Amino acid sequence: MAEPKPWVDVPGLRRMSWRKMSAIGGALAVAGAVLGGLLLLGLPVVLIGGLLLLLTSPCTCAVGFCTAPLWIPLLLFVGIPALIFFVTTGGIMLLFTVLAGLTGAAGWWIYRYNRGPMPPGGDAMQRVLDRLRGRSREVTERISKVGQQAASAAA
Repeated sequence: MAEPKPWVDVPGLRRMSWRKMSAIGGALAVAGAVLGGLLLLGLPVVLIGGLLLLLTSPCTCAVGFCTAPLWIPLLLFVGIPALIFFVTTGGIMLLFTVLAGLTGAAGWWIYRYNRGPMPPGGDAMQRVLDRLRGRSREVTERISKVGQQAASAAA
């Protein structure tokens, strides 16, 4: 089976060692985890900071005191349990780290499949793609044949 021609030829990429490729992949996974952590922590900081600014604003204090019977139960029964959940479950950060690692691994596999030597399972993927292409070709030929027969029968 002929190896696909790369879209862009990067000099020295095929000579790069596995250790260097894995170091690059690991660095990308760590960067993804850090970015996920910043997003995970940045959103609550923005929301809580915005809420505090809104609540302490002189223009809205009077409205806040008048509508306290509406938002105090919401804060007690939704806000505080949600805060406890986010503080006590560090599993969310673990989830983002695992997802970043899996994304890096999937990107490595796709890159190797498209540009480099076949990754593990790449030959099976190629066989499936060849079967799908052959099947779609058969179906289009059969549809055109049936269409021609219907057109000749109608004439």
